[in-house]
Amino acid sequence: MSKKAVFQILIEFIAALFILSLPLLMLSRQDSLLVGQADLLVPHLLFCFCIIGIYFLHAYLLFPKLYLQKKYLLYFSSLIVILIFLMVTRPFDTFMLRKNRLQPPREMPPPPWNFQKKGIPPPMKPRADIISVFLYLLIIVISVIKETNKKLQETTKRALQAEAEKAQAELSFLKAQVNPHFLYNTLNNIYTLAIIKDDHTGPSIMKLSNIMRYITDEANHDFVSLQNEIDCITDFISLQKLRLTKKTTLEYRLEGLIGNQQIAPLILMAFVENVFKYGISNHKCGDLVIHINITDTSINFYCKNVLYPDKKNTERTGIGLENTKKRLQYIYPDKHVLNVSDHDGFFTVNLTIHL
Repeated sequence: MSKKAVFQILIEFIAALFILSLPLLMLSRQDSLLVGQADLLVPHLLFCFCIIGIYFLHAYLLFPKLYLQKKYLLYFSSLIVILIFLMVTRPFDTFMLRKNRLQPPREMPPPPWNFQKKGIPPPMKPRADIISVFLYLLIIVISVIKETNKKLQETTKRALQAEAEKAQAELSFLKAQVNPHFLYNTLNNIYTLAIIKDDHTGPSIMKLSNIMRYITDEANHDFVSLQNEIDCITDFISLQKLRLTKKTTLEYRLEGLIGNQQIAPLILMAFVENVFKYGISNHKCGDLVIHINITDTSINFYCKNVLYPDKKNTERTGIGLENTKKRLQYIYPDKHVLNVSDHDGFFTVNLTIHL
């Protein structure tokens, strides 16, 4: 447990002890405040520790371990058990009776009438410890509000961090992909196609235009159509194939049906960009593998490329795997499985996202 958490618990304990001690201060005589009243002080402190213990039990065990884990039956059963315990032990009534026993008996005036003769039943003793039950319900409400507000702050913080990471990822993508180097190479390839009057000239220009439109117009949304993301990846791969030599082979396979699924933009593109940036060599043969399998509720992405020593230690200025990992943690917590490996001379990525 961190020092900050320990300090917070200590502050909560002192504040609760002070607030619960106020009745003792009010019930004590001003001329002999707490002096010679050890018999009164001890049971009251026991009562305070009982209430404080219930607060910490709920705040740090029952609510986070049961309620937040969706174990509702066990959570509410625990609250009922604690309530029954308070109603049986009656801690505050016990404290008050203890105080009354410390005071000297006073002569009570005779009742104005006889309850038995008038047929009026004598006043009944309360069956429940109202003060203890009220304090119990109060600390439960305070604890729930405190923990709910804490979770809301954490959620807000994660959302802000995810937004910042997303903006940084998009900016990095623009700098890494839509830069003069990328544009010049692609335009030179398209120019070559135009010179030889290749039939792929027009489609290549359209694909480049689609990529530019996607990353500038749609990638600023939290989620985009999976079809648009796949179209961008397909167009990007098609343009990259223009610069591949006979030494490099590419295997791109897309399986499954695309419907109305939504996905965070540029998540998959980060790994595709990484394949072409670090998996191509002009002097050595190599294979590039990109597989995408889509179902109604999930998407599996797999890519593999050769690790070249001259590129392995090169500083990577693209989106970056670490940045992408953070985005996955923020956007898909507990909804993704990512395995990255660089063994046996190959760099492989296996990502499963539950949409």
